[in-house]
Amino acid sequence: MDAKVSLIIPAYNAGGYIERALASVENQTQKPDEVIVIDDGSTDDTAARVIEFSAKSTLNITFEKQENKGPGAARNLGIKKSVGEIIAFLDADDIVYPDFLKQVVWGLRQHAHWIACFSDRDIVDINGRPTSKDLDHPKFRTIQKKDLGNGFAELTDNSLFSKMLEGSVIPMTIACRREHVEAIAGFDEDIWLGQDKIFMLKLIKRGTFGYAVNSLGTWQRHDKNLTHESNSLRRFPYSDLGLQRLLDTRDRLGLTAEELTQIKTTQAKLATQWVYAASNKHAAETFPLAYRLFRERRISFGCLIKCTLRYFVRSI
Repeated sequence: MDAKVSLIIPAYNAGGYIERALASVENQTQKPDEVIVIDDGSTDDTAARVIEFSAKSTLNITFEKQENKGPGAARNLGIKKSVGEIIAFLDADDIVYPDFLKQVVWGLRQHAHWIACFSDRDIVDINGRPTSKDLDHPKFRTIQKKDLGNGFAELTDNSLFSKMLEGSVIPMTIACRREHVEAIAGFDEDIWLGQDKIFMLKLIKRGTFGYAVNSLGTWQRHDKNLTHESNSLRRFPYSDLGLQRLLDTRDRLGLTAEELTQIKTTQAKLATQWVYAASNKHAAETFPLAYRLFRERRISFGCLIKCTLRYFVRSI
């Protein structure tokens, strides 16, 4: 008997996008056994649009609403509510092409040692025009792969964790085996930005990833996610927390000495970038932040002085 497939969609103020995402799921050549939409405390008409779509859809849609706890908590609630042995994810402002589930689920069924199967996806601008592909990325090109034919490949790089740490290269057009998602406790609910990268880093330590080489979905740039993308001051503390969580779970994840060293090196680089970004943006937190990071021995005395002077010079 084939494993059941659950598709989870977290949504926050996604009234302008959610019906498009759901329609792309309804157009799948292989339908999921269930679609679980978690409304993360939206203040717009997201709930009404999901309920309206569900009433006329052939999909088995479960809708839950929670108070605003972030995308990690929304995905985790979806995982908890789901019954599938295979779990796929879709963000409310993205779409998947008709063969997405057919391809990634087929990959998992054909390769029992794969813990996850993802695909490339098209990056489109605010008007829906394709601009690039997610895997057309310098970091991904350096990853060792084995071409399996039939449009599939397997990641065989022993340094995949390190390369993922340097730059996110695995998109969320992905299906995962439930046992491995549960083994890493799903998504970190305290990390509101970039929690998918920490999720992938933990999942990488569980085993082998396969992927479909063709694009099977889109990631659309628009005002909301562009604001998050460019708001580095908001992103830095979450990135810092994510790295610390990796260190805190080093034994459970089975991190190597080399991987631990790289995480600490990444933390140091992040701290320097953080204080310089704060001083460049003339943020009030510049000196308290710089002083704290200096006391924690994460930035040098020279960095402390330089970013503080930069802050005050820009304020004159």
